[in-house]
Amino acid sequence: MSPSATFTPQQLSDIQDCYNLVVDCAQIIDESRYDDLAQIFTEDGIFARPTVPDEPMTGRDTIIGNFKKRPPTLVGQHLVLNIRVRLTGPDTAEGTSSIMLYLSNTEVPYENGKGRKANGPLCGVYKDVYVRTAQGWRIRDRRGRVTMYV
Repeated sequence: MSPSATFTPQQLSDIQDCYNLVVDCAQIIDESRYDDLAQIFTEDGIFARPTVPDEPMTGRDTIIGNFKKRPPTLVGQHLVLNIRVRLTGPDTAEGTSSIMLYLSNTEVPYENGKGRKANGPLCGVYKDVYVRTAQGWRIRDRRGRVTMYV
């Protein structure tokens, strides 16, 4: 739909649900609540991290399992920007978003009022495919790639 299109209340709700998946995914990963990714991806979901775009993970359990292998000392902060969702059918949508990612380590001292010194940022983009399931909207396919780094 064009930017000047008129949306029904249901379409606006669907777009917001997909938008929320993007934001929730970043927050879940930043908070290391990896089991909650089950609420983000379909059972057959695909996720290619921006840092390894040619190595997509297939299957929700595989995605969750790979995140659980991350070092427990790793601390990340995703900033998700320019989120756009476009409905492609009554139960399908696609979207894009830009990300900035800062990484640190729990072994880096936390400074009151400043936080931890971080590495980054990495900048990148995601391309998503969303589907409505019996449990609500989910990401079926998420492909990321890094576009810039410092």
